[in-house]
Amino acid sequence: MSGHTDQRYSVREIASVLGFLVVGVVLGVGAYRAGGRLAGTGSVATVSAAPAGITPDGVALYAANCAGCHGPQAQGGVGPGLRAAAAWNSAQFAHAVLNGRAPERTLGTVMPRFATTGMDGQPPTDAQVAAIHAFLKTLP
Repeated sequence: MSGHTDQRYSVREIASVLGFLVVGVVLGVGAYRAGGRLAGTGSVATVSAAPAGITPDGVALYAANCAGCHGPQAQGGVGPGLRAAAAWNSAQFAHAVLNGRAPERTLGTVMPRFATTGMDGQPPTDAQVAAIHAFLKTLP
């Protein structure tokens, strides 16, 4: 006897692993689609850079970059509601969006640091951040 045992997997074990993988994929796709629905777009939102001299659209920027986690009306979802953030001054809001630091705490690691990640592949402008903040201030 060599001390080596036969380590084959049963059909039941293989089916369990495959079932787990399928459930994971289905849940992942469902979560991705739910984020699009929360953003109010039903799919991936795209925002192009505004020509110079044109004020950025805070609603579109929010939908493309924030609503997937914070909800279409900033009511919260995966991320917290943003009603309190509307009351922050512009420097506080920009610091939170760009660097993940709210006035009272460091934001979770899930929150993108937009100074690093960018918006739509480009570094965010002060006008874009201000437009998102202005949109939040319009919400009830």
